[in-house]
Amino acid sequence: MQPTEKAMVPRPGLRIDLVPRELHLGIIGIAGATLAMRVGADLLTVLPPAFLVSVRVRVRRIQA
Repeated sequence: MQPTEKAMVPRPGLRIDLVPRELHLGIIGIAGATLAMRVGADLLTVLPPAFLVSVRVRVRRIQA
């Protein structure tokens, strides 16, 4: 299979916005992830909540 044979394209009518939150929430997310890593938590369980605390994820449908 060639890379361009089945190219993944975004679905029309769906918009995903990743907007950084205010600085203090980003610092809280990073600090929480650092603390959890320090006590021995797994990286894959720590990063998603830290990402969601520090970045606002908005999924919207676009009306055509």
